[in-house]
Amino acid sequence: MLKSRLALVAAASTFALAGCQYWPWNKQDAPELSEPPAAEAPVTVLPVAETPTIMPVEEPAPVTEECGVLEGRDWEAWINKMPGVGMVPTLHVTGKVDVRTSGYTFEWKEGPMDRSAIPALRLKLVAIAPEGMVMQAITTETVKYETPALPNGYSSVIIGCGDTTLAEITEIPDAH
Repeated sequence: MLKSRLALVAAASTFALAGCQYWPWNKQDAPELSEPPAAEAPVTVLPVAETPTIMPVEEPAPVTEECGVLEGRDWEAWINKMPGVGMVPTLHVTGKVDVRTSGYTFEWKEGPMDRSAIPALRLKLVAIAPEGMVMQAITTETVKYETPALPNGYSSVIIGCGDTTLAEITEIPDAH
């Protein structure tokens, strides 16, 4: 079906182009109207082999999450098990981060824990940039996280920001 349409289009194009030589701007080559036009040899149109068009598939760019933290350091984690009335064992995580300007605030989000007997806790640090005018200088901020601890403790605490892992703390002592 497609081949016959291509042949028809090719034939029509050939006849249209052949007739262009008799337009008024080619008067020196135009035959006299009293003479019948000379018969042209029949045109044979060969079918064009169909080749599939392969378009390159562009893979979507991976979605990356921006992190406002330039660098993190001095990460520590411990479980406070000090005795006392109403005391609950509490996990404490602290560290220092460098940010581009002053005025950043921070939020923590807990990620999924693995299902081992002593799980690893995944924390995500969300750096919230200040609005308005602020001092344009790299600033060091101290960040802290606290939550009731699991009875068996943690094998590690993994701290991420955006798509970057800032630290993995594997030694988590108990403070008595």
